[in-house]
Amino acid sequence: MHTSIRTLVLLLNPVLLLAQTNILAAPDIEPFSYLGPASSRLEIVPVEGQEFTRAMRLRTPDGLPNTVAREYSIRVRAIVPLALERNDWVLASFYVRAIERSGEVAQVKLNFERGAPPYTKSLSAGLQVPDSWKRYQIPFQIAESYNPREAYFDFWIGYDPQVIEIGGVKIEKQLPGFNPQGIDTGYTYQGREADAPWRKAAAERIEEIRKAELSVTVVDTEGQPIPNTAVEVRMKRHEFGFGTAVVAQALLSNAPDDLKYKEWYFQLFNQAVFENDFKWPQFESNRARSVQGLDWLRQQGITNIRGHNLVWPGLQYLPNDVRSLIANPAALRQRIQTHITDVMRATQGKFRDWDVINEPIPNTDLQKALGDEAMVDWFKQAREADPSARLFINEFNIIPNEAGNRVKQDEYFRLIQWLKEKGAPVDGLGEQGHFGQSLTGIDRAKQILDRFASLGLVIQVTEFDIDIVDEKLQADYTRDYLTLCFSHPSIDSFLMWGFWEGRHWKPRAAILRRDWSLKPNGEVWRDLTTKEWWTNVDLKSGQSGEAFTRGFLGEYEVKVIAEDGRTKTLNAVLSKAGLKLTVMLD
Repeated sequence: MHTSIRTLVLLLNPVLLLAQTNILAAPDIEPFSYLGPASSRLEIVPVEGQEFTRAMRLRTPDGLPNTVAREYSIRVRAIVPLALERNDWVLASFYVRAIERSGEVAQVKLNFERGAPPYTKSLSAGLQVPDSWKRYQIPFQIAESYNPREAYFDFWIGYDPQVIEIGGVKIEKQLPGFNPQGIDTGYTYQGREADAPWRKAAAERIEEIRKAELSVTVVDTEGQPIPNTAVEVRMKRHEFGFGTAVVAQALLSNAPDDLKYKEWYFQLFNQAVFENDFKWPQFESNRARSVQGLDWLRQQGITNIRGHNLVWPGLQYLPNDVRSLIANPAALRQRIQTHITDVMRATQGKFRDWDVINEPIPNTDLQKALGDEAMVDWFKQAREADPSARLFINEFNIIPNEAGNRVKQDEYFRLIQWLKEKGAPVDGLGEQGHFGQSLTGIDRAKQILDRFASLGLVIQVTEFDIDIVDEKLQADYTRDYLTLCFSHPSIDSFLMWGFWEGRHWKPRAAILRRDWSLKPNGEVWRDLTTKEWWTNVDLKSGQSGEAFTRGFLGEYEVKVIAEDGRTKTLNAVLSKAGLKLTVMLD
C-alpha cells in the first residue's frame, strides 16, 4: 500500500466533526506519511483482536548516524488541517507494540509541533513500547495558536534497532471544562513499582552516606555521668542542598504574594539559585536589584547559593553589544573577560557555586568565533576573580529524554574530559533535569549518574521540574528521582527551577498552586526533605551519661534537661565524621 495514503483534509469534514466530537484527526492511521531513509519504510499490516483492524509497522535499522538528529531521522507525520487556539486541550490516544527490539525496551516519541521554525512543541512524549499492544492516552495543551496546516504530529522511532507497530490513533480536541486528571494515560516509568529493587539499595546508600553517629554525654561539674537525663536533638538545617530558583524582585518585595513566596521558600528549601537575575543581560540591566536580592538571602542565613550564569554562549542569550563583536575576536574576548571579572568581583565570596558555562553543547556561537580553548580561559578567569567559588558547567537533557539524547550525553562527557585535560578548573557539573513526558527509568538514570561520577566531580541537579498533566505521575517521579539523587554519593544538591505556579516558567510543573496550596509533587517534596530525611529525636542518657542516635548530616540544636530541671542548649554540626558532645550541667 502506498505510504502516503491520503491527506487529513480528505478524511474528515471539520465543521461537522467539530460540532459533534471536536475530533481533529480520523481515528485511523491513514493520515500518516513516512519520512525517513530508504533503509526503512512504512508498512500497513492487518490487526486482529483489537478495536482497530490495521496498524503502521516501522523498522529502525542498524547504522543510523550517531547525531542528535537520529531520533527524528525516521518518523511518520500527519498534518493538522484545522486551526487551534493557544491553551486548547487535546487528547492523543493510540496503541503501540514492539515486534522486535535490540535493547531492554523499544522506544517511540510523539510530537505535536509547529511545522516551521521555531518548531514550537505542544507535546514531546517519549514512551516505552512493550511487546504486546498497549494503549496510551496523553492529554496536552496547545502551546501557541495555529492556522490550518501549520501544525503536525509525528511519531519518531530513530532509536536502537527495533520494529514497532502503531494503530488506533486519535487526536481529539476537548470541550471547554476538560479535566485531564484521572485519565489512565497508560504511561509509567521503569522503577515506579513499590517493590522495585532499586528502592532497597537507595535506602541503604542513604543510611550510609547521608547519616552519621551523634552522641551526647551528660556530666556534672566533676565530670561524673548524669543518667536518665532528657536529651532533645532537633535538626535545624540539612547539609544536603534542597534548593530552588528564586526571583530577586519577589525577595525584595512586601506585596502579599511575595510575602507568601518568601514564607514558603523558608519552609521548603535551604539553597537557592537566581533564575534570571545574574544572567549577563539581566545583571547589567539591573545590577543593584540582583546584588540586593543576593544580600537579602544571605542576611536571612542562606549561604548555599548558586550563581547562574557567567557565559551562555548562544548569541540570543548575550547583550546586544556583545553580539555586535562576534566578528572582532580580540574585542569579544576582552568583553567576556571584563564581564566575568565584573560580576564575580561584585559578588565575591557570596556565591558558593557558579555556572561558568551554561548549555555549551547546543550553544556554540562564541566557541565558533573564539575557538574551543576560550572555554578553558573562562574557567581560569572565573577562578582568578573569585577563588572561593566552586566552578560548574551546566547542561540540559542529559538524563531526561534519555533514549533521544545518548549522543548529547557522550558530547557532554567528552567536553568535560577535554576541559579537565586542558587545565580548566572545573569543580562540578550540572544536570538540569527538565522533564516532560519522557521520564527516564530509575535504573537507567543511575547508570548515567554513575558514568558522569567517574569524572571525579561534584554533581548537582540544577533545574529540576516535570511539565506533565498527570499529577500522580508527576509526584511519583519527583519522589523517586529525588530519592535516587539523594542516595548518590557524588550529588550534593538538588534544586527545583521554581516552586510557585505564579512565578514559574512552566506553571504546570510547580509544586505550589496559584492559591498557595501544595500539589501532590509538593507534598512529596515536603515529606521527604522535612520529615523522612530529617532527624528530631528525644533521648535519655544511660548509666554512662550517654545518649546516642544516628542522624542526617547538618546543623542541630541539642537541649539537655536534667530531672531536677537544670537545662543547657547548644548548637552543633553533624558531619560525616560523626559528632560527640559532652555537656556539663552546672
